[in-house]
Amino acid sequence: MHIRRISFLGMQTENFDAMTTFVRDVLGLPAGHLDDGWGVFRLESGDRDFVEVYRPGQYDERLLPAASTAPTVAFAVDDLLAARDELVAAGIEIVADIVWAADAFENPKLDGYGWLFFRAPDGNVYALQQERSPEPAGVMDSDAGK
Repeated sequence: MHIRRISFLGMQTENFDAMTTFVRDVLGLPAGHLDDGWGVFRLESGDRDFVEVYRPGQYDERLLPAASTAPTVAFAVDDLLAARDELVAAGIEIVADIVWAADAFENPKLDGYGWLFFRAPDGNVYALQQERSPEPAGVMDSDAGK
């Protein structure tokens, strides 16, 4: 498994209003979505890298499972299916299996973007995220060589 970066930090909090104000106004992260129970703030590290704040019980469990009570960190990987297989082979508990964003949000523009949640040996829930479908070996970007 190849971890590319930390791509997500999700927090459930009873102090939703104070935390969203802190993330937006003190940390200076721009809000991509903000309603009464869910705030999504963009990170500069990637197109789909976010800090998300949730009011307990006010969110879609596909985005942050109820099994997670501590802040949840997601690691970006190149191949989510292969990474899942590595977790299973290592005896790691899969808390919530792969969710593909294109299916979850009925939006084909999100094809190849997905995530899963697992419980690490420390007892906390973490996630793996994939940004796009992995390219077959030997395929290069169209800009290569330019």
